[in-house]
Amino acid sequence: MRKVLQKLVLLGIIASLSAFTLGGCQKTTESKETQTEAKSEAKADETKQEEETESTDKAENTEEAKDTDKSEEKTDKTEEKTEEKAEEKAEEEKTVELEKTEHPTFTSDGIRKLVLNRDGEEIFSLSKEPADYKMEFDYWEILNPYDETATVNTETMYKLFDVLSGFDFSTTAEVPDGTDTGVEGSTTTMQIDYTESTDTSAEADKTVTLLLGNEDDLGNRYVAVAGYENEVYTIPTSTLEAIYSLNPFDYILKIPALVNIDTVESIDIKTKESSYIMKIKDGKYYMGDKEVEKETFTTLYQALLNVMLDSNLDTPKADNEKEEVLRMVFHRNTKEAPEITLTYYTYDGNYDSVAVNGTERYLVKNADVNTLVQQIAEAFK
Repeated sequence: MRKVLQKLVLLGIIASLSAFTLGGCQKTTESKETQTEAKSEAKADETKQEEETESTDKAENTEEAKDTDKSEEKTDKTEEKTEEKAEEKAEEEKTVELEKTEHPTFTSDGIRKLVLNRDGEEIFSLSKEPADYKMEFDYWEILNPYDETATVNTETMYKLFDVLSGFDFSTTAEVPDGTDTGVEGSTTTMQIDYTESTDTSAEADKTVTLLLGNEDDLGNRYVAVAGYENEVYTIPTSTLEAIYSLNPFDYILKIPALVNIDTVESIDIKTKESSYIMKIKDGKYYMGDKEVEKETFTTLYQALLNVMLDSNLDTPKADNEKEEVLRMVFHRNTKEAPEITLTYYTYDGNYDSVAVNGTERYLVKNADVNTLVQQIAEAFK
């Protein structure tokens, strides 16, 4: 599976987003309750009727009291069951407590999470976060400094994991007497969640936090496993520096967002000149009110996601210094999948900025955006 992921070509990924057909809509039916009323009449003399009425009232009051008690008891039990189910669900949703390991050994295919902290500040967080609306290669997320909308470049990611899997914790280092290793209380740490299972779909069941200490005289850095600081290891300083100086931008695919067409209900498109809508309904494809062939629809859909990111945007321009060039809103057909809005703004003579769900992070070539705007207009003629 890893080899397959590493060989994914970016354009192939985008094309694969439109290779799915949507299933039909499910319909729900409503049930109706009917009510019936029964009436009975009886006649008797006033004295007997009053006695019977009084007797009936007492009986009814007793029955009502019993019914109320039963109803309250039933309601209490129902509420208890509801609370129990809610607690069970919440318990299931809690992060599984991972086993802390003293002598970790992990493979690049078994790593599921990496968090880097430098001097107490988290600088990078990458993890595998499966979701029903995503394809498998899109399960990975860089939650720092990006968010779930950034698509991870798994080929680059696995190269990093290859380095991590080379760490050796089988033999402790020889530390001269009186040496301050610096591992005790270190706030420069590396958390790795992993599994030793060979099943690529297996979730992490082990975790280790490495404490990075001082350098020795041989170009290495002292490292210890949190909770087992009495045993110290060494890792080349150059290796650790390369990891901690990584550029997060190198670890994402150079597209603003990856939106699986199988989860799309419609796309609202707005340019400076016009507004358009693309939608999928009952397995049919529409551009505006006109039904089109699937190939026609998917060709434009692929183009919408094919504006390549050029670089990170350090400082967004003020609102009065930029102009909206293109806006696309991807409405989803499942509540689990978040709505995605891509907005392109003028930036300078060569670049436009792009905001993903309102957050400007990247620059793109404005020539690419202009080409897309023209392609959209041509497609809707």
